[in-house]
Amino acid sequence: MKYLLFFFASFFLFACSNSSEEEKRESSAFFLRGNAKWKEKEYHEAIKWYSEAIEKRPDFSDAYYNRGLVYQSLEKNDEALADFSKAVELDAKFAPALFKKAEMLQTLTRFDEALTSVDALVKTFPDSAANWTLKGDILLQKEDLNGSLASYERSLSIDSSLVETLINKGVVLQEMNEIDLAEQVFQKALKTGKYTDLLYNNLGYLAIQRMQWDLAASYVKKALEKDPKNELYLKNWAKIQAKSSLK
Repeated sequence: MKYLLFFFASFFLFACSNSSEEEKRESSAFFLRGNAKWKEKEYHEAIKWYSEAIEKRPDFSDAYYNRGLVYQSLEKNDEALADFSKAVELDAKFAPALFKKAEMLQTLTRFDEALTSVDALVKTFPDSAANWTLKGDILLQKEDLNGSLASYERSLSIDSSLVETLINKGVVLQEMNEIDLAEQVFQKALKTGKYTDLLYNNLGYLAIQRMQWDLAASYVKKALEKDPKNELYLKNWAKIQAKSSLK
């Protein structure tokens, strides 16, 4: 693809629930040590203490969840997925764990399973823009453009300030060959002042599709001024230059 889009990664760190109960005191202490090590970026120590907490209290969903976050930071994706899945098994309405489970399945390119998980997430928590964005991302990777567009629009109806979601909506419209609508979305996103180099490149690619070479050059040049070593921008620039030399 000659444009750029976003996929979301969100992190939540949970505090211990019901930690004042006598029989859970030791497990809670281990959990809090794990939190401290996580914040200090001592990841292997954090895993050790979360594991101790789980050993003392096997139904400790927050400990599974936080350990999953540490595994994700270490790119141990299978271990992370196992912990997020266990947290959901223990608490079916644990929203962040549901989110991370779907996201991790997406990372592992298990898109059908990811979609099943994110469907459960949006059904239980339909008022979360992030949940609908994640569903849009997964559907986009499954090449379900209509479903992806509907999910992004649902997300933006909840929170119109999500620039990344807006950009991904533009990418979907571009893939659907709705070039004018994609341009409107990218121009709207550009007004936020965020991701300007990316947006200039995306607008440049739209101009390339229209064979508007001078306009494409003006956009991609602006992208390169902000990020002169970006390989994608350089490829678009080379394509524009090649076409311009044939005039």
